[in-house]
Amino acid sequence: MLHSSSRARPLTLRQLLAAGVFGDCRVVSGGRGLDRVVTDVAVVERCDMDTPMSAGLLIALNASSLAPNSYALDIALRAVRDGDGAGLVALNAVASPGLATRRLADRFETVLIEAAAPDVLAMAAAARELLLQPTVHQAAMVSRLLSGLIDVDTVPDTLALVADVIGRPCSLVEATGAIIAGPDMFVETGALRHRPFSSPRVGGSGTPGMTCPVIVVPGEPARFWLVCVLDEADEAIMGTGLDMLGVASWAVGAHLVRDRLVMERDARHRLALLNEVVGGGELPDETVLAQMATAGWSAAGWVTAFHVEVSGGVDAAWVLVNTDTFGELLRSCGVDGPLIERTDGWSSWVSSRAEPPVEDYRGMARRLRDAIAQLVDGMADVMVHAGVGRPSTGLPGLRASLTDARQAATLAGAGGKRVAVRHIDELGIQRIMLGWYGSADFGRVVDAFLAPLEATGVDETLLRTLEVYLDCQSSATNAAAMLGVHRNTVMKRIDRISEALHINLNDPDQRLALQLVMRKHRLDRSQQ
Repeated sequence: MLHSSSRARPLTLRQLLAAGVFGDCRVVSGGRGLDRVVTDVAVVERCDMDTPMSAGLLIALNASSLAPNSYALDIALRAVRDGDGAGLVALNAVASPGLATRRLADRFETVLIEAAAPDVLAMAAAARELLLQPTVHQAAMVSRLLSGLIDVDTVPDTLALVADVIGRPCSLVEATGAIIAGPDMFVETGALRHRPFSSPRVGGSGTPGMTCPVIVVPGEPARFWLVCVLDEADEAIMGTGLDMLGVASWAVGAHLVRDRLVMERDARHRLALLNEVVGGGELPDETVLAQMATAGWSAAGWVTAFHVEVSGGVDAAWVLVNTDTFGELLRSCGVDGPLIERTDGWSSWVSSRAEPPVEDYRGMARRLRDAIAQLVDGMADVMVHAGVGRPSTGLPGLRASLTDARQAATLAGAGGKRVAVRHIDELGIQRIMLGWYGSADFGRVVDAFLAPLEATGVDETLLRTLEVYLDCQSSATNAAAMLGVHRNTVMKRIDRISEALHINLNDPDQRLALQLVMRKHRLDRSQQ
């Protein structure tokens, strides 16, 4: 929808310049006159006291034939000042105005502008169109954008097209203000509304701008916005710019949906192949190895697997969207291997020709921890626990290392830290528990242990509270913040849980056992 009444007030010279209709130009002097209202633009070959002048008229003087230090500009400045004109634009001048001319413009407070215009009449027509027929100018910009969208098929190309049409940089951001695509800029998250919005406080330090939500799935809250940061003089293009962002948001949304479908398809394929790798399928090893080779995976040499589990304020979509980012962070930390996304995290492995030295596990765990810390930096409600398996050879060795890594990640999460990485060889006596932990018998123990909560009628609420409480290292305050309830509510629920399960959460041994139970319950639930 076009904002036909987007410009209720006449444009000032400052705003007209900000709209970009004069292309490559600069204000030479007379800056105090930039806030004069412009009523029309006239192109002339010469300007003197006989030139017809009216209040607010902007004179565009063809200066291509003027000799350096010509008095013609001084005479034109006086004519504009005496006729109450808006300013003087010297087009295609062979030399910059001299010091005396610049001082005269400053004394008259009459703006003197230098501009390069290959087509003087086209430039003037564009300026007059914006001044006198803003709706026509706006419609032309919309038409240009729509024509351009036919030839772009990526989000970055769409942002570049919008920036070219509007004349200002445009970026795609998420709710935290983080830049997803486009130029880097600071965005006030309060400006990210559910509708197209212009505000004097969009960028940092009170910079004005425009934001428009990108609808990926109709009916769902917006998770992405198009943002265009402006200058103070850009009020003239706000209405037009919002129309541009509104049109472009549908194209960006379509690109995001397409990219999301491709990522989900590829992720399902990788996960299915991972299940075959760990022995969850019925394919012979030769077929699995052939499919791995097709995917660019290898089990040759010595392989060391790791398993990453993510919980808290994220979901499977977050894992999917951040796979590429996490992969880049891993490579920057020296961990390079296939990264397979699951609903609750990632699995991967690294290969080497020679057997890694015994002490190498510490370096592997440290590099993995560094990459994870960078991934969730500033995300206090996200917990990440990872495990590293023992190196082994071939496809059977990869399966064994992945199993080790999964078990190590489980016990890393039982420690209660927000970010933790454990290597299977670090676990010592705790490894005795791992075989039982992954067994069907333990699954039945978990079901029986948590059964009393079902009698309360609000078992899911209590289970969720218990899970978050343990993840927050038994801090009722932090758990309340994550759950969005009062601390006293958390404490009352914990008391009900302790009474129903007959446990003492102040006992470290009982708390560790309960953490293992809840991890197993979460794992079983994610596989349903």
